[in-house]
Amino acid sequence: MIFPGTFTSIDSLSSDERVQDSAAARALVNSVKHASLLWVAGFCCAIGAGGMIWLWWTWRHNFVWLLNKIFMPGCLNSIAGLMNTLVNVYSQQGGTWSVTAKVTAIVTGTTTLITGALFAIYNWGALGTVKRKHEVESRAFYGNGERERGGGFVEKMKRKADGPALEPGSVV
Repeated sequence: MIFPGTFTSIDSLSSDERVQDSAAARALVNSVKHASLLWVAGFCCAIGAGGMIWLWWTWRHNFVWLLNKIFMPGCLNSIAGLMNTLVNVYSQQGGTWSVTAKVTAIVTGTTTLITGALFAIYNWGALGTVKRKHEVESRAFYGNGERERGGGFVEKMKRKADGPALEPGSVV
């Protein structure tokens, strides 16, 4: 959210012939507005990534917590940052991509892909394995499970409707 404030707004000068002929003017057009914000944004990015990695390592055996507290929020926030970048480039910058805008889009897009992929891996891979193992153990305990738990789709939906609500904070 900090990076779009550093996008260059003088890129429209690049079509001027005087700017194209002058090395100093080209450097001005390719410069970064509010360079100090780049350091703040980079620092915030590094702190956020480090915190997410530390939390992932701390909670690496609790798949549901990771999905609900790290991967899904990380993916959704990075999508919001990417949309913010796109809106900024196409509304305030007239569709002109400065170097900073490109870097911001690459960083937020990469973060979206990484957290989205980790969400998919943990949701359908790791957590899916736990669910299948639970199903096998439940069948061993309850028998084939159809008589005790109602085997069909309609019975399962009735159980879900009559069962307790999801635990607060759980979406997986």
